Amino acid sequence: MRPANPNFLGTQVTEGGTNFALWAPAADAVELCLFEESDGSLTETRFALAHREGPIWHGYLAGIRAGQRYGYRVYGPWRPEQGWRFNPNKLLIDPYAHLLAGEITYAPEIFGHRSADAIGTGDPLIQDSRDSAGFVPFSVVTDYTPRPIHRPNTSWKRSVIYEAHVRGFTINNPDIPVEQRGTFAGLGHPSTIDYLQRLGVTAVELLPIHHFATEVNVFHRGRINHWGYNPLAFSAPHRPYAATNDPIKELQDAVDALHAAGIEIILDVVYNHTAEEGKLGPTYSFRGIDNKTFYRSIVDDFYDDVTGCGNTLDSRRPFVTRMIVDSLHWWSQVIGVDGFRFDLTTAIARNDGGIDTYGPLISAISADPLLRERKLIAEPWDVAGYALGDFPHPWREWNDAYRDAIRQFWLADSARGHSKGVSDLASRVAGSHDIFYFRGPTSSINFITAHDGFTLNDLVSYNEKHNLENGENN
Repeated sequence: MRPANPNFLGTQVTEGGTNFALWAPAADAVELCLFEESDGSLTETRFALAHREGPIWHGYLAGIRAGQRYGYRVYGPWRPEQGWRFNPNKLLIDPYAHLLAGEITYAPEIFGHRSADAIGTGDPLIQDSRDSAGFVPFSVVTDYTPRPIHRPNTSWKRSVIYEAHVRGFTINNPDIPVEQRGTFAGLGHPSTIDYLQRLGVTAVELLPIHHFATEVNVFHRGRINHWGYNPLAFSAPHRPYAATNDPIKELQDAVDALHAAGIEIILDVVYNHTAEEGKLGPTYSFRGIDNKTFYRSIVDDFYDDVTGCGNTLDSRRPFVTRMIVDSLHWWSQVIGVDGFRFDLTTAIARNDGGIDTYGPLISAISADPLLRERKLIAEPWDVAGYALGDFPHPWREWNDAYRDAIRQFWLADSARGHSKGVSDLASRVAGSHDIFYFRGPTSSINFITAHDGFTLNDLVSYNEKHNLENGENN
């Protein structure tokens, strides 16, 4: 392999071939693995990425075009007690991949440590020697670049946001062809758009559409992750949401159709953790590339979990900040997304001492000339912190104080008959000045229900939850 362009991470298709570049500063060696399938048999060809510039390993392969499936094997020390979890037996997803192919087979092979079963039971200090190729998704070379986007550019003052799930929103719509229901094509279908226009909404906020995985324990309980808050690849559309073999083009078409109708697209993005879970979790990508950099730890072999999902991405690290900003650019410039709602935003705003809403990642996004023109929405809490009202301009924030005040006044007789109930309601409806001060009323995203908890219909119909089917006793 000859040298590639190390400044362009991921893949870059040129006239004669493809550049490959992977950030892996602590690795001893990196192999690029190309895959072909014929008659049900998988063939792997490995190439050493022998060229290195600083932390980036790179190489150019002639003749490689869009659609090529690939992955990486990264060599380095296996010392989990010190935070190092390199294992070249595990095929790794490119953190900059824009498309994945294949599904996860939940088996012992997906774990970096020696697991006795398909749920990760075993000693996390012992390296596993089984090959995970064929058990995990492949990265796929793509050739999409930034494009002109004709955006509605609705002001915050006029914005009415409708939260929706790509599959759940259209799966039972009889006006959509069966093969398009529950897909990006269904999202952009005329009947979907007509419904949204009749509601009067100006933006659709989609639950996560980056490629995500079902958690290991959830899968083995016979359930699936429906919402999508468990990312495998931050910059790849979730392939099962596509009705065609080109999820990127299908999503672009849906975005363009919504834009033509005056409706913006906001993505609920999860940059606070990954699908690799805790120290007994699987190795899909980040853990095998540079575990110590990508994840926060309390001690080297124990993850700092403020997300409740087993790990927390370490946004204090310069490269992690760069990766997230690059991902946001891709969604905005290539797909055409108009804004982002950041799941558990305080988790990506944590420094060594606690929550810092002016920390590296939040500041980088706020100052970015492209991103500051998009709608930026914080969910200002995580499982261990709360920061409503603390985020800087141009961020807006989900206002749970508004939610609680409206619910209490609406549903509780005591609140309607209490002077504080009336004054609290007035404060929330008037823009929550006591929370946002000089930032103005449009800093508050006022909501009553969301994907967490009851739907609006359930909220006014039931006094208690009936979530018995989820198997989680809540």
